[in-house]
Amino acid sequence: MRSRPKNIADPELRSLGRRLVALQRRAEALGIFTDDRELLECSDCGLKEDVDATGRLFTYRGRPGSRDTGLRFAEQAGGRFRCPGCGATICEAELARLTAPEAPAKRRKK
Repeated sequence: MRSRPKNIADPELRSLGRRLVALQRRAEALGIFTDDRELLECSDCGLKEDVDATGRLFTYRGRPGSRDTGLRFAEQAGGRFRCPGCGATICEAELARLTAPEAPAKRRKK
């Protein structure tokens, strides 16, 4: 009979992990962007997220530096978000793919 694997995580490490999760939740509650996902942009109505110098998340339309609309994208299941401006659904994975830097072009051998 096989014995169950023991949890080898150090109790201090588990405690630290719990404290980090609590701190991240507090930061999110205060409106601070914790960089745990891509910034969102709605292609339907042009509402965009950005982060100010203090780390606070805000949304705007138009040029960067515009005033905060006060609207916030609502997180839904499966890495999706609902745009508060028009109700469109934004898929975070698709947004990440679209905003990823392009691979450099391969050089031809002479």
